[in-house]
Parts: sequence; structure tokens; C-alpha cells
Amino acid sequence: MKERLKNFHHSAVFICLVLAIVLDVVLEALGRHSLFKAISYVWNQPLIFLYNCSIIFFTLTLSLLMRKRIFGYCVISFAWLILGITNCIVLGFRITPFSAIDMLMARNTITIIDKYFNVWQIVLIAALLFVALAAIIVLFIKSPTVTGNIYRTRTTVFIVATFFCVMLFTKIALNAQTISDNFANLATAYNNYGFVYCFSNSVVDVGIGQPSDYSEDKMLEIKDDLDSVGTTDSKLGKDKPNVIFVQLESFMDPSYVKCLTFNENPIPNFTKLKEECTSGFLTMPAIGAGTANSEFEVLTGFNVAYFGAGEYPYKTILGKQTIESMATQLKLDGYSTHAMHNHDGTFYDRYKVYKNMGFDTFTPMEYMYNLEHTQKNWEKDNVLTGEIMKTLYSTNGRDFIFTVSVQGHGRYPSELDEENYSYPIKVAGTGDESLDTQWTYYCNQLHEMDDFIGKLIDRLKAYDEPVVLVMYGDHLPGFEITEDDITNGDLYQTEYFVWSNMKNFPVEDEDIEAYQLSTKVFDMLGFEKSYVQKFQSKYKPGYTNYDDDLENIEYDMLYGQRYMYPDGWPYEPTNMKYGISKIRISEITKGVYVPPVDEEADFTANDGSGDGESAEEPQPMNGYYIHGSNFNECTFVWIDDAFLKETIYIDRDTLFLPYEDSFEAGKEISVAQVGDDSIDFGVEDTYVYKGDPEDPEDTETNVTTETEELP
Repeated sequence: MKERLKNFHHSAVFICLVLAIVLDVVLEALGRHSLFKAISYVWNQPLIFLYNCSIIFFTLTLSLLMRKRIFGYCVISFAWLILGITNCIVLGFRITPFSAIDMLMARNTITIIDKYFNVWQIVLIAALLFVALAAIIVLFIKSPTVTGNIYRTRTTVFIVATFFCVMLFTKIALNAQTISDNFANLATAYNNYGFVYCFSNSVVDVGIGQPSDYSEDKMLEIKDDLDSVGTTDSKLGKDKPNVIFVQLESFMDPSYVKCLTFNENPIPNFTKLKEECTSGFLTMPAIGAGTANSEFEVLTGFNVAYFGAGEYPYKTILGKQTIESMATQLKLDGYSTHAMHNHDGTFYDRYKVYKNMGFDTFTPMEYMYNLEHTQKNWEKDNVLTGEIMKTLYSTNGRDFIFTVSVQGHGRYPSELDEENYSYPIKVAGTGDESLDTQWTYYCNQLHEMDDFIGKLIDRLKAYDEPVVLVMYGDHLPGFEITEDDITNGDLYQTEYFVWSNMKNFPVEDEDIEAYQLSTKVFDMLGFEKSYVQKFQSKYKPGYTNYDDDLENIEYDMLYGQRYMYPDGWPYEPTNMKYGISKIRISEITKGVYVPPVDEEADFTANDGSGDGESAEEPQPMNGYYIHGSNFNECTFVWIDDAFLKETIYIDRDTLFLPYEDSFEAGKEISVAQVGDDSIDFGVEDTYVYKGDPEDPEDTETNVTTETEELP
């Protein structure tokens, strides 16, 4: 018996080894979308391949502690396969591979899944997950159980030894530079070092590790050096302008793609502006995705490369930690600070992060009106013109407005809905009809975004206060293009321009990193700069201690002792308000609501003749009318700390709540804005119900929606 157990134990180790090798080949084939490329990777990088296998092998050895070992093998293998399949799917939509940080985005991903998959694909995915879960349950019940003494102590020692061997292999490989933990390009890292290592590294490598030379003396030395940096001389006089930054989703000049031809220039306004204004290439931290990291670098001047592989600081640190930014710096100069984004306010946790970055107000999609949508149901950018102007008019002083657009977002369809949408820009040249269609869709979104640029500038030209407008693309779109496919030869470069309605505004063209953009603008305007901006102003990439000093500064502010602030950390979360227009309840009345008739529905009575069933006519509903101002489709009635999904939006001034019971006098009724993920932004207004009239006369009412023109 002892010999049989020993043999079984040895067989179990052998099974783990074979499974690890097979799994790694499968994971690489999924990640590279090619079995041939996976085999080529194994052949050309055998040591890295075996190292990746050792990581999988360690995870599989955990099953040796289970009496149902076959179940353990299968569950661990299934977990790896799920990660690999997810990576395969993600790479079909974007260039950046799947990493651990994406798991923190699961809640946000669910809200936009319909933009990437059709209904049947979503149903199929759900069905496959259900079948997999059922299979795991059956497997647990049916798998055999190891009985007797299975060397628990020896097995534990073996697993611990395996773990330390993997750690030793990692240390040796890093020292020999066979692998690297500095992923400047996440896609390249996955390709060079394998999915298993890169994904595992993204799990444990979060935040900025303490630099080896970090100390109080060093940080005070850097502080003293930067305290000597003054402001640059402004050529614009003492009248400080309003400052507007607009980050354009997936925006690029498509003429840089060598193979493409167009029936007309999709972006005439942007082309003209980058020729007339300060402009240049802007090196972004990501390709095809990573919007939040692009805005993080622009807002803070921080280099995101010092964080973990694929990390979004918005998701890991900035939701709980304040930071210096353009907003905090301009607040010191008396500016009101505003953020806006024509998509869900909870995406990337912006509704938490912007408080810690110094913004006074945040206007997400949930607080906007008259939104239009693309064929893929992304919000169009034309709404931003009115929102920006409304924000400027909302204060008496100067404003800083940071805007994030969304219209250019992928995925791009291979079939155009020309019945409901206009596509005047025609694109060809890829040699693939489906890909030509995707480029046609994308370039038409660019065309509409470019129209937004032109209209916004026309409004700003007529505005009676000085304004500086900065616009830039956050990253290239998620097409499978290479550096050889574009004329500028760099997939990380987008473009920016700086426009102003002020006379004699300087033109200072320069190619820069995204984290240098705010410093460049502050230098042009002669503004007082933050510590990071002072560093960026005094030193440029290539300076001997540039990376070391900047990493120390970033670590000191976010994770260290804040030695650069001996008098105390000056930044506190703001009492951020949502939206510019106040949402109010003015009156609540009892009544009856009849939904408007759907003109396309067939209301012919069903006489049993077999000619088909008819739609039911809308039925009257008893309830309460909520009268007020600035409601929209995201406004819901709240009673007893719960929002009622039954709330019906009628128009900007009216909601209806189907409610059979009567409200008692003194009942508190509130409204709040709620997004697609059912997260609210806090109560906007509360109304104390005065009670029903003694002889209420309910009136059936049909109400049509009326739109209100934005300023």
C-alpha cells in the first residue's frame, strides 16, 4: 500500500508537469491567435517557455493537497483557460492584453458589453459559463477521492519548495535580463515574456515600489532644487484665461495610415488647427485602450510607467488618495475647476477619483441632456459644446474645464446601418471589404468629432472672456496596425494643438510626452507650477537622473512619507458637485398617466382568425407626477433610501411614478441620478409631500417630451 501511494504521488507530480506544458502552449496560442506562432515562441524562447510552465506547475501542485485531485487539476486548469480565453477575446477588441487590473473593471465592463457583443453572443457566453459551472459541480461529485495517508507533510514541503524555486527562477531571469518587470509596452511584454508571467506579474506588481535611494535627505534636496524654479514670463499680460482641455477618444489623423484612401478629408478642422496653432506629436502611455491612464498623465504630470504592469492608478490608488494636479494647482490661483465626460460617471471610478484630484464639479453623462448615440451606442461628442459653454457661463471667475470625450470608442462594426445613420466619408485601401467598412465607420466618427471641434471653437471665438483650448487624442484606435503601417512610425503618438481667442498667442510647436503637456501649457501662460510640473519644466527626458528623480517624487507623494511637504500635505478631497444645472422637485401631484402610443405597433384586435397577435394598447397607470426642473432619463425617484426603477421620465420638468398606495403627509420623496450600473450620485433634492387633496380628481394625461436648447 505504501508503495502504491508513493507511485500515485509521483504520478500526480507528473500529471501536473504535463498539464503545465500543455496549458502554456494553449494559452500562448490563444494570446497570439495562432498555434503556429505559439510553437514558434516555444522554439525560439525555450527558457522563458519553461519558466512560464513552472508558474503554472506551481499552481497545479496546490491540487496535491486535495483528496479530489482530479477535480483540483481540472478547476485550476479551467481557471487558466478562462484567463487565456478572456485575453484572446480582449485582443480581438484592443491592442492591450488582458491583465489583472481589468478584473477590477468587471462592473464597468458589464455596462458596455452590448457595445462589443450582440445579444446572441452574450447569451452564448452566459450559456457556456453556466455549462462550465455545472460541469465543475458534476466533476466534484463524480471525481474519485484519494484515501489513506497521502503524505500531507511531504506534499506541503514539496509545494513550498516549488514556490521558492519559482521565486528563485524569477530572480535569476530578471538579473540575467531574460525577462523584465518594467513593461513600457504591455503588448510587447506579453509577446516577449509570455502570458503566464506577464499576467501573474500584473497581479502582484501594483503601485510604485520604494526606490532604492529614497530618503528624506534626497527628497528635501529635490524640493530645494525645484523651489528655485519660477514662472516663465507670460506674453499675454495679466488677464488670465479660462483653460479648457479636451481629450478626444481614439482620435488620430487617419491620413497617417499608408494604405487608406478617402473621398474627402475626415478632419478638416483639426488639420487646419494643427497647422495654425501650437501643435505636435504627443506620446501616450497606451495603444487602443487605457483612456484613464492618458488623462492621468496629462492631469498630473506623472509618468504611469512607474506603476505596475497595465495598472490604472484610478482603480488602485486615486479613489482613496489625493494628488496634486492641474486642478489643485489652478484652484490655488482662484480658478473654479470642472470635469466632464459624456459617458458613465462611474467608469474608471471617476466619480471618486475627481474629488481627489481637485475638481469642484463633475458632469458625467447622467447629468447631460439631448444625448445622441452612434451605431455602437456610444454617446456622441456634439453634446459637449453646450456643456462646456454652460459651465463657462455658470461662474463669474475663471474656469478650468477638463473634458473626456467618448464618441470615437471601438469596437468598430463591419456592417454599416445606413438606414439610421449617415456615413458621408468613404474609406478604402485595406484590401479587405470588412476592414474597409470598419475604417469607414471610424472615420465618420472622426468627422463628427471634428465638427464638434469646429463648432466649439466658433462658440469660444464669440465668448467675451479669454480662453485657451487644448485638444489631443488619448491613444490610437484599436485596429491591428503596425509601426510600418503609419507614416510617423510610432503607435504611441497622437497629436495635440493649443488654440486661443487671445491676440498674439504664441506658436511653439513641440513633440512631447503626455505627462509634459500640462507643463508646456503652464509655461506658455506663465502660471505657477506644481512640484511635478516644475520638475518637467526644468528637466527633460534624457537628463541623467530624470527617471530616478521623477519616480522618487511620484513615490513620495502617493506611497511615501511626503518628505517634500514638511509643513503637511496640502490637498484634501473636494466637496465635488455633480452637474451644473440644479435638479429640483417643485411639486408632487397625484394623477393618472397614459403612456404615449407607439406609432409602429399594430393595435388591431385579435379576433382569433389566426392572422397574428396584436400589440396591447398602453394602459392608464395610477401614481404621482413629480414636477421640477432639469430631470433626464437617469433621474429616479427615491423613497426610504431606495430608488424606484419604475420611474418614468416624461420631460425635463416631469417624472411619473406608478404607485398604487397613497403618500402620507410629511413623506420625504427624493430624486437622484442613477447610471447603467445602478450606482447613484447622491440625492439631488428632497421634497416633503403635503398630502392628497380632500377630493382628488385624477386626470388622465398624455405628455409629450419637449427638449430644451442648451446655451
